[in-house]
Amino acid sequence: MGNSEVVLWRSTTLRRDARTSWHARQATGLWLADHDPAVRSDALQIVAELVANVVQHVPNGRGRNWVGLRLGFGDGFVRLEVIDPGTPSPVPCFAPRQAGPLAESGRGLGIVACLSLRQGTRLLAGGRRVVWADVAAG
Repeated sequence: MGNSEVVLWRSTTLRRDARTSWHARQATGLWLADHDPAVRSDALQIVAELVANVVQHVPNGRGRNWVGLRLGFGDGFVRLEVIDPGTPSPVPCFAPRQAGPLAESGRGLGIVACLSLRQGTRLLAGGRRVVWADVAAG
């Protein structure tokens, strides 16, 4: 599977609003324009799901109207990271739910888990949270 070290990063900070997922997909698509279409497709879906979670679940407000996006290239994988301003709960969490077949929400992290080699979350200074996923790139 290769080393899990990332050697090259691309990043941007997006304004948090109704179009944030679209902007995140655009940036990711540009960064992966020369990569295998399957890698690009999986990365676009993962980014859309992770950013949608931030927009839907992370409290908004003054100084919290942003979403960070990073994409890194490793040996045999592409790492996607979405950084948010944090939540009142300081515990990082990456736990796909078991959504029923007719549920309209709750499938996002399950989709991320299915499309990625590995995924997780960690906390940064100030309570900011990083949710990440690695996509196989051969």
